[in-house]
Amino acid sequence: MAPNMRPFAAANVLAQVQLAGRRAYTTQRPSLIANRARWTPRPIQQQIALRQAVRRATTDAPAPKPRRRFRLLRWTWRLTYLSAFAGLGYIGYGIYEMRNPADQPDPDPSKKTLVVLGTGWGAVSLLKKLDTENYNVIVVSPRNYFLFTPLLPSCTVGTIEHRSIMEPIRNFLRHKKAAVKYYEAEATKIDYEKRIVYINDDSEIKGESSQTEVPFDMLVVGVGAENATFGASCASL
Repeated sequence: MAPNMRPFAAANVLAQVQLAGRRAYTTQRPSLIANRARWTPRPIQQQIALRQAVRRATTDAPAPKPRRRFRLLRWTWRLTYLSAFAGLGYIGYGIYEMRNPADQPDPDPSKKTLVVLGTGWGAVSLLKKLDTENYNVIVVSPRNYFLFTPLLPSCTVGTIEHRSIMEPIRNFLRHKKAAVKYYEAEATKIDYEKRIVYINDDSEIKGESSQTEVPFDMLVVGVGAENATFGASCASL
């Protein structure tokens, strides 16, 4: 019986060894429970602490310094913007001041009276530079506008309109510090001894009186000149 039992016993021993090897292999493998525990989400406090640590690390790190050329371009762009806004503000203020001039005080009788005859080149140039606070200014002229004579040929050929070369005299007078009187009339006589200018209104629209006297302390004659051709025409010339 013994010799017959040996193969059977050997088979049992081999089966036990194989089973033991399988058990050992299975026990060495990581369990699913351990893997699941490894990937479980962390508590909220740990997540918050981790985020704060990351923020501190990023904020404490020194920022890279920008290059000088980019800094110069940045400041140049800012100055360009500021200059553009300042220019627009200055232009807007100039337009507002031109359309809304300040109130002009009435003439002061204690000051001297300056009478200006004409609204041509000489008279307008004087009125532009004259300080009306020092005098009582009176303008006498049959034309209530200034005519830019160099552009008259352009008007005759139709390049520009006549109103484009005419500027009302009130545009020069309304921006003065003190009020300026204007008479739309023609000076007919000047009395230097009495210091009086006699004016006559020959316009279509007349007031209650067409003739009056204007006293003056100083007189500026800027009526211009008249062409004297002595009866000769352009064809004969």
